[in-house]
Amino acid sequence: MSRGDGLRNGEVAPGISERWLAQHPYVGGLLEEWPPERVRQVLDAVLELWGCLDLTTAIDWRWNPRLRTTAGRAVFLDMLIELNPLLLARHPEEMEGLLVHEAAHLVVQRLHGRQAPHGEHWKAYMRRAGQSTRATHQLDVRGLRRKRKARRARPRRATTKVEQLLRKLLQGGAGPR
Repeated sequence: MSRGDGLRNGEVAPGISERWLAQHPYVGGLLEEWPPERVRQVLDAVLELWGCLDLTTAIDWRWNPRLRTTAGRAVFLDMLIELNPLLLARHPEEMEGLLVHEAAHLVVQRLHGRQAPHGEHWKAYMRRAGQSTRATHQLDVRGLRRKRKARRARPRRATTKVEQLLRKLLQGGAGPR
């Protein structure tokens, strides 16, 4: 339920619950350095620079703690920017460039239709904002990858003497004498 400030009950920032933050206290510094007002100011400034002020109310953003090694992503249908709080807490200096990067995706999609994700239109917006046109990050993601569970081999079912005999017969083996 919205409280009028864009936060749902139990959230300390868009997409961040009190419980999650208690489990990841080092993210608190990022949230202090980048409160919602500052994120919105950066987005509004770049949209103004690009002559897209009409999109300021269309584009929304939130933290997404489920992201692992992706710094951020643009969700086109929702005109939403999702940001990785775990990775960005390690590299808060990347925030502004990342916001511009993801906003450029949404602007290109809205104004030019479906395009190559990091194609010429996107690069033009990035250059106009004075940002790098590099498409991927080289940030340290150690410890952020999802741990894969070891795949267990399916346990073999116990075979009966009859099944063993049938298997031998079908494979061309001789039966009991």
